[in-house]
Parts: sequence; structure tokens; C-alpha cells
Amino acid sequence: MDAEDTVAKLMRYSAGHYRPVTFLERGITLGFTTPALLGARIRPAERRGMELVLHNPAGVEGYYILPWGALPDICAPTMHDRALWARVAALSMLTPASVRQAMREVALEGHAGRAASHAARQVLERQRNARSLTQYGLLLELVRQGEVQDGSRPPPERDDPVSVQRRARAVLLARRRVGGMTPALAFETLSEIASAFEPSGLRGDPTGARLQKLVNEIATLTQALADWGADGASMERLCSRLLAESAALSLRCARITLGETHSLLDDVWGLILRWHQDPGAIRQICVRTEWLVDGWDVICGLWGNASPEERDTVVKDMANIVPVLPAESHTWLGFEADGAMDTRHQGLRRWRRSVQANQDWTTGRLLEATARNENLREHCA
Repeated sequence: MDAEDTVAKLMRYSAGHYRPVTFLERGITLGFTTPALLGARIRPAERRGMELVLHNPAGVEGYYILPWGALPDICAPTMHDRALWARVAALSMLTPASVRQAMREVALEGHAGRAASHAARQVLERQRNARSLTQYGLLLELVRQGEVQDGSRPPPERDDPVSVQRRARAVLLARRRVGGMTPALAFETLSEIASAFEPSGLRGDPTGARLQKLVNEIATLTQALADWGADGASMERLCSRLLAESAALSLRCARITLGETHSLLDDVWGLILRWHQDPGAIRQICVRTEWLVDGWDVICGLWGNASPEERDTVVKDMANIVPVLPAESHTWLGFEADGAMDTRHQGLRRWRRSVQANQDWTTGRLLEATARNENLREHCA
């Protein structure tokens, strides 16, 4: 497709100076494999249905909001992307967790290749194990906080699981006079809490939680970009500095929300009571990190899967998809992270103009870029 023709067709979908107020308005990253759709996000349309938010599609500067039916004006989506859109557009509620589950289901069907399908199957198994480990960790913390530490019994983490269950039941029976909750109901509530905490895990990360792993990847990426830029040309140093600053800001935000989530565990019995009264309020705190880091797994995957010779090229795609921070983040974090990120975005926009980023979609490397994006499905499962 002619580039000028693409620009003309895209202009009717331009979002102007895109500054989303909420994370839902920003949308949730979809793991598309079509190169022109890398980093695309899905969000609810104003009236009904879903729409796509595209940042610099096909190298065209700016944000564009369009329905799925308008994509032939830009590109031809792969079979994987068509299947993914159909699955996600049918969701009754858009959340990072529901969209990620839909992406795994599409990967399991083999649309992104065998490696992605195998990775999705492994992740689902680890997720089930992590949920059980999280629930057991909550029991350990409940016993530590609820028992009198007189040295007559071993620390709960050194006791056998059957004994830990018995000790936890004794703690819940003693607490029943305060909250009026039976041990059976408390155990059921703990199971629900474990599901909400599974992505974030517990302090010390005994379960290998996905979000803690991603936060560590962002920290590693921040340092790697700083090191890479120190040895590069002036334009490379500018890009790496802006990317590193963007990653560092997102890392700071994620650590704040993770810390807030983990602070809920300082009083497990109180958490059980609060969950029983209003689980939605607790869930809203638990999902904040998921919203904040949405899209950074793709950026980390792009860098991690690139050889040293490919990094000059891959940083252009990374710069294209650094997520904006909505104004809603201020109420979560206590400082104006959205304004700080917007400053980095302006710098990245100026850098992209100077290097004419993301032109591979019009070249013979289109199939290579599609294969690379399929490999990202394995990394981001």
C-alpha cells in the first residue's frame, strides 16, 4: 500500500493530542503479530463495541482510534490477529487479566506457532500452582500474626502443611469472636484473596509472581539501556536515555503500587474481614500494578530477543510503543507521573522524526517482523 495513501486514510481517525484520563480509556495492549499493529490497544467504544488505539501505525506519527473494520486501510491482519480480535471483542469486561487470558487461549489454538502454544500451556500450569502457593503463603502469614509466639511450636514455615492448616483453624476460631466469621467461610475467603494476589504474589516473591518478574525485567532493561547508550553514537544515546528514563519512571510507579498491595498483608485477618465486606475495593488495589505495567512486557521482550546487531533497529519499535500514563495514575501514586511521562514521550517523538523510525513494514523485512512478533507471544505468555 502506498504510504501517502495510508496517511490520508488514517487522518480521519486521528486522536490529536492524546491524553487519556483513565487506564481503561488508554486501553489494554493486544499481542498482535502484524508489524503495523505492534503495541495496539483495545478499549471500549463510546457507544458500544470495541475500538483500537494505534500509536504511530505503519510509521505514521500520532495516535489513531479506529474500529476493527477500518484496518484494511492500514494493513492486512494475520490469522492470529483476526482470531485474537474476535476473542477479545466478545469479552463482557475489559481488564488486563481478561485480555491476557484471551491471548493465551488464542496461543493455545496454535495461531502464533507451536512455541507460543507450548509457552501458554506452561504459564497456565504455573498460574494454577502459584495460586495454591499464594493461598498457603496467606495461611502462613495468618498463623505468624495470630499465634502467641512462645517457642512451644516451630515457625509455621518449618511446620508440615497439615499442622499449618490446624494452627490456622485455631487462629480463625479465636478471631471468630471479633468478626463473627466461621473458619470455613474464612478459608473460602482466603482462597478468593489468593486469586486476586496471585499476579502480584507475596513479599519476597516465594511464588515467582508474574508481575514481580516483569518489574525485575523492567529494572534490568533500564540498566541495559543506560549501558548500551553509553557506548553508542549521539542519536543512540539520546534514544536510550529517553527509553531508560521512561522505564525507570514506570518502574517507580509499579514498585509503589506493588508495595501498597503487599501492605494489605500486614493484617491478614483484617484483610479477610474487609474482603468479605467489599471485595471490589481490595481488587481495585491489587490490579493497579497490572494496569501500570501493561505493555512493558512487549518492550522488554523486544530488547531481550534482539541480538546486539539488531538493537539499533529494535529501539525504534520500542520507542513507538512506550505507554502513556493517564491522569488517573496521580490518584494512585501521589505524584504527577503522567506529566513526567508525557515529557519523555515528547522527546521520543522528536527522536523518531529525526531517525524516520519504523519503516520496516514497507520493506522486504515484513515477514521477518511478523515472525519476530510471533516469538514475542512466547515471551509474553
